Amino acid sequence: MSTSEFIDGAVGKIAVHDFGGAGPDTLLICHATGFCGMVYRALASELADDVRVVALDMRAHGDSDAPTNEADFDWRGSADDAARVVSHLGVERLHGFGHSMGGAALLEVERTNPGTFQSAMVFEPIVPPGMFGPGDSPIQIAARGRLRTFPSRGHALERYAARPPLGIFRADVLHDYVHHGFDEADDGQITLKCLPEDEASTFGMAGSITLESLTEIELGVVVAKSDDGGMPALLADAIADQLPHGRLLEVEGITHFGPLQDPVKIAKALRTNLKLP
Repeated sequence: MSTSEFIDGAVGKIAVHDFGGAGPDTLLICHATGFCGMVYRALASELADDVRVVALDMRAHGDSDAPTNEADFDWRGSADDAARVVSHLGVERLHGFGHSMGGAALLEVERTNPGTFQSAMVFEPIVPPGMFGPGDSPIQIAARGRLRTFPSRGHALERYAARPPLGIFRADVLHDYVHHGFDEADDGQITLKCLPEDEASTFGMAGSITLESLTEIELGVVVAKSDDGGMPALLADAIADQLPHGRLLEVEGITHFGPLQDPVKIAKALRTNLKLP
């Protein structure tokens, strides 16, 4: 059973979800763009015998507040959200797992606060070269075009399950996304918590944490990637090379959405590669 609370962030409230689990170590999960911490409940459940698991909703996602200033969608702000959660937890032995945008944020936390994590794994973090600047990319255009409302959660589940990319999610993960990623009105209609325009603004800041900055990170970081051949997987090789103590790990049979597609496989990788007790 998870518990949730709110802490103060730079642009409003930050939602923090504690999934529990065996101590004394804690694992902090930082989610991918468009999702929220509760979508990683299945992954946390797989790790419950090994470590306490906590996840946050970064700004404009889940139950956390959204910025009113476009500049505050900068991913370094998401890293600040994560750093505030770290400070709030106040634990001695903390490990990190970040997925996509969450991986970039986690790396930035360690870069700006060396020694935050005992160990860390990032799954296909989006950390491009500095030449990659903000712009109206295809992924932003697609985000703006997302259907924001559904007549009911059942309608949303049926639609998502029938098509990629969410159709490849494990059934309980997709259920958690539809349950925790939407607000429900009195008439049963549901609306995305991460609004399409906010998701697009978040994607637009994808270059704010750069590949070149990773040379400052001394922590041994495991950079995990899928075998789907997509751009995030290809970028993972460069990220592992750029980290002074980075190590590349390929996880077979999954895509960029691997942590939501196969939580068992990702939990096994975390259990094997992090310095858990």
